[in-house]
Amino acid sequence: MKISILFIIISSCLSVFTFSQQHNDWILATVGNHNITMPEFNERYTTYLFSTGAKDNLFIRKAILNNIINELLLYFYDSNEKILNYSKYLNELEEARVRTILAFLKDREIYAKITVNEEETREAFLRVNDKIAARHLFAKTEEEANKLYELVKLGVDFGLLAKQVFTDSVLQNNGGYLGYFTWGDMDPAFEDAAYSLKIGEISAPVKTAYGYSIIKLEERVSNPLLTEYEFLKKKSHLENVIKVRKKGPYEKEYINSVFDKTKLTFKDEILEKILVDLYNKDDVELGNYSTQSLECIKYKDRVYNQAEIEKKISDLPLYHRNRINSIESLQAAIEGMLLKETLYNIAISKGYDSTEAVLNMYDKYKMSTFLKFKKDEIISNAQLPNSIVFSYYKDNINSFSTEAELNLQEILVNSEEIADSIVKLINEGTDFGELAKKYSLRKWSADNSGIMGYVPVSKFGSYRNLFWNAQIGEIIGPVKIEGIYGIFRLLGKEESKPIDFSVIKGEVIKASQFENQTEILQDYMNVIRSKVNIKINEDMLGSNEIVERIY
Repeated sequence: MKISILFIIISSCLSVFTFSQQHNDWILATVGNHNITMPEFNERYTTYLFSTGAKDNLFIRKAILNNIINELLLYFYDSNEKILNYSKYLNELEEARVRTILAFLKDREIYAKITVNEEETREAFLRVNDKIAARHLFAKTEEEANKLYELVKLGVDFGLLAKQVFTDSVLQNNGGYLGYFTWGDMDPAFEDAAYSLKIGEISAPVKTAYGYSIIKLEERVSNPLLTEYEFLKKKSHLENVIKVRKKGPYEKEYINSVFDKTKLTFKDEILEKILVDLYNKDDVELGNYSTQSLECIKYKDRVYNQAEIEKKISDLPLYHRNRINSIESLQAAIEGMLLKETLYNIAISKGYDSTEAVLNMYDKYKMSTFLKFKKDEIISNAQLPNSIVFSYYKDNINSFSTEAELNLQEILVNSEEIADSIVKLINEGTDFGELAKKYSLRKWSADNSGIMGYVPVSKFGSYRNLFWNAQIGEIIGPVKIEGIYGIFRLLGKEESKPIDFSVIKGEVIKASQFENQTEILQDYMNVIRSKVNIKINEDMLGSNEIVERIY
């Protein structure tokens, strides 16, 4: 009964179907005046089987065919003017187009130029057949790692240091012992350093993707029976693995060659104004960004003003915008946007936007994006009986209650020593608000004596329990948050309370529509199907021809 609606569930993991209007002896189905051919179906079907690991059977064949039929019906036989002219849909398509072009640029200018020589391949072959056991000490910063290394060189025991640097109880108690691993199991930089050591030897601090490690090699077990035949059999696979491991360094080298960070300068006082806009109003999110022409950034000979930067920020996805909460994170976001702009201009200058590969991939993104918006439109327009909506409200009352809120007073500084001194002053009776005005880095809260006002507890992320469990008036901190030290005072807290149904009815309707989406979509497709002539060649769908093409 629900096969016809499966396109909503599995379309995201399928390659997008190319709708054919050409006559073919292998016509599997006809939808209105559109044909679905056997080769087109097989491409979709095999992609699904390989991506999910599912086994061929008639039920899945029918489901995939119904997916394709549903897509044809929705795209060509339903009213889509609203979606096709919707600014958010058009913006998402443009983002997909740019993303596709940049991916092609990386393939052509970076990944295609990665080389692997015979020596590297043979070294990888030896490492694959060479298991090693090691222990390590971890540090987040180079400075911390160097201090640890000095202690190690002085003879301080690994086990003692491990208890200090690890929060993981296993690593704390086993001296940072990682056990046996082989090539490809660990961070590439970590592995390269570990494999270069002799048994008992300790490395200098090694920078990895996660921080810094000091490595001690404990044991090495080699396979003594390696043959040239085994090497040649694995050579192609090893070359591909090496290329993947080289992607990061090659990409970094290329970016450094086209984007010179030393030519990028910021005016922090203008960036502060941008932060105020982000914190105090939703204008940037709504697209009503600043009209100020104040110069805030210069890259080489190009100058950007406040209005231009806020426009660029407004084009970012919401989850990226929400991460901009300091001058440092704003600078990082701007650097990323300018890098993306630079790479895009290079790609356009090389004509990559008009290549067949880019156009084909963009067509796939376009269809999958359409289906996502179409699904949302169908569900949001569905009319549910009031009895179903109210029943959903009562059954899920916790979801329709106010969120618990906290009112904190904050002081943010960039030094642990300063933070400790401020806590001491507070304990000695100095006014918290005066200290916030004088020392806090966040101007918009400092101007208000550090008072943040009531904020949903979820906004505090992993610190929510720390703040919620505090007593009114209690001083919390210093707390280290992404390199910044915060001192907080709890001013008040509001418990969660149910919201009256009449106030929140609109949200309840949306939630109940989502809950009943399978039935809503099924009913919608049944209406369209009743208006369009659909013919399926059942014999062809069940034939061995499909199996032969797959295997």
